[in-house]
Parts: sequence; C-alpha cells; structure tokens
Amino acid sequence: MSNHIEASPIRVLLVEDSLLQLHVIKTILDSEPGIHVVGTAVNGAEALKLLPDLHPDVICTDYHMPVMDGLEFIEHAVKIYPCPILVLSISVQANQTENIFKMLSAGAIDIMPKPKATGGLIGKEEGARLAEKIRILNGVKFIKKNGIRLPNPKPLQCELSRLVIPRIIVIGASTGGPQALEALFLNLNADFSIPIICVQHISNGFLVRMLDWLQSMTNLKVEIAQEKGVPMAGHLYFPPEGKHLEIGVDGGFRISSPSPGEIYCPSIDKLFASVAESCPSSSVGVILSGMGRDGAIGLKKIFDSGGDTIAQDETSSIIFGMPAAAIELGGVCHVMSVVQIAGYLNGLQPYSQAKYNTNSLQPY
Repeated sequence: MSNHIEASPIRVLLVEDSLLQLHVIKTILDSEPGIHVVGTAVNGAEALKLLPDLHPDVICTDYHMPVMDGLEFIEHAVKIYPCPILVLSISVQANQTENIFKMLSAGAIDIMPKPKATGGLIGKEEGARLAEKIRILNGVKFIKKNGIRLPNPKPLQCELSRLVIPRIIVIGASTGGPQALEALFLNLNADFSIPIICVQHISNGFLVRMLDWLQSMTNLKVEIAQEKGVPMAGHLYFPPEGKHLEIGVDGGFRISSPSPGEIYCPSIDKLFASVAESCPSSSVGVILSGMGRDGAIGLKKIFDSGGDTIAQDETSSIIFGMPAAAIELGGVCHVMSVVQIAGYLNGLQPYSQAKYNTNSLQPY
C-alpha cells in the first residue's frame, strides 16, 4: 500500500464581469493539473459573499466591474479573508502605472495584463502564464503561515545598540515590497537626507513606472543609479532594469549584467555585500517583505562588518520569507514593522548630519 498522499488542488476564485472571459479563464484553469476553480463571481460584492464558504487558496480578479470594482473588492477581501490575490485585467498594462500600484497598495500580490489585441481574451500562452502565477502565489500562504517564526522576539528587538552613524541606507524587497516601500517612504521625515539605495524585485517593464509612483509619496529624489555616480543626500536610487547595482570601494556605483544561471537580478545580496565592504560600520541594511532568501547573506555581511541591520516583522510583511531567512542567519539587529522602521531611520538622521556633511556626500 502506497503512503503517497496527492496534494490537494489549488482552489481558485475567479472574479470577472465578462461572462465570455469568465468561461474562457475557468476552462483554461480547470484543464491545468493541480488547479481547480471553486467559484466564480461577476463583481466584487458577489465575490465577498462567497469567500467565507469557498475558502480559496488564490483569488484572481478583474479591475473594472459594476457594483464593486476590483480595487474596492481587494481592500475588503484582505481584511475578511486574507489570501494571495492576482489582478488579471486589460487595465494593468505596463504603461498604466496608477492602476497597477493602486492594486498593489490595496493588497494584490501580483499583476497580469490581459492581451489588448484580443480585447482581453486570453489564449493558450497567456493561460499557461496565468496558471504558473497562480502556482507561485499559492506558495505565499505557506510562507506566511508556516514560515520561520521568531523563536524569541524580544532579544531581536535590538538590544545590540550598535550606535552606527550611517552614511548610506540599503533596502531589499521582493513580493509585497511595493506596499512596504509605500508605507516606509510615506512615514519618512520630509527633510530626510541620508542617501538610500533600494533593490526591488519587479517584472521587466515596470521599474520606471514604479519609480514614478514612489516619487509621488516622498521628498527624496527617486532615480536610477548611473555607473560611477556617487550616492547623494536626499536621493533614493534603484538599479537599472535587468542590472546589478553595487557600491565600489571608492564609493561610486558599479553597474553589471547578470551571469548565466543567476536567479536574482538585480541581486540584493550583491548590493548588501558591496556596502559591507565599502563602508563597514557606517551603513544600515533593511530587508523587507519577499519570497526566497535573496538579501539574507548580504545582510549578514553588513552585520559582521559592524553595520546596523533591520528586518521587517512577520505581522507587517505580506511574505515573511526574506526577513525570516535573514533572522535565521543571525544577521539582524532589529525586527520591526515597516512603520517602525521608518521611525527608526528618522531617528538616525540627526546623528548622521552631525557627523557628515550630508548636503554633498563624497566617495567613501
């Protein structure tokens, strides 16, 4: 007798006002191994009523719908039945920045645009992509519920007191990162001046639009780092799309292309490790929400070099994978909510300004 237990299919709730598209999407997903559409709704209000009985693993919703649109639906759904939500809509094309980041801010985990050429009807290729996204999102709930938990939170609330006077702050984020970055930058002081370098894992084509969105919520000047440029006060830098970003020993930016087989590009670990080498004991590393382990090793290197290190806590993380991996390695001084992280960084600024001329940072 076999002891093999077959995994339960992924339970999907579809929310779509077009009956034709609803039928097509349901047919495609039901033909995929390990995926089962347990319910459908033609608007957000109808979907909310179904949630308590259906218990979906993943929700796939359109944006524009009558009665209750996708945005309002997500805002309610994450409160009454939190689970991974994918937006599948013709209104989240790469150039529709405002729509995309409204949905992410509301609580969606991922976005997939419907093809405009077919009026939104997805075909075999899009169906395969949709199924793969659903399989990935299904893993989110296991990371969220069963991921590494803090064995004893109190000792991790930074009783280390490193007294780091930072010349630079580096931040790494992945899935759930846009929401965390939004909360972080909205809560930074208006005159915040310590330079920040950030790596956010995001789909190709969305970087520039994400930066436009972030610029709307911070006084920092948001820009893409340039080769040999120097981090300046009051600036927030991101790597160019599809490139790694590091800090050289002279304090200038170093841009490089990924090697064959690399999983993450841009790599949080590469950025963090370079900062540990270029400015030991004068940097702060922050790891935010995300799947996987990118950034954990790099944060440990900042920690070992005498820098200050922070991990977003489980409660405020959409996905606790990356912060948990960093904590597990023993490279974290503080574990905080994303709003607390902003408050902590605000508290570092006066010391940094007293030590350094933050109006014109020179190479390290």
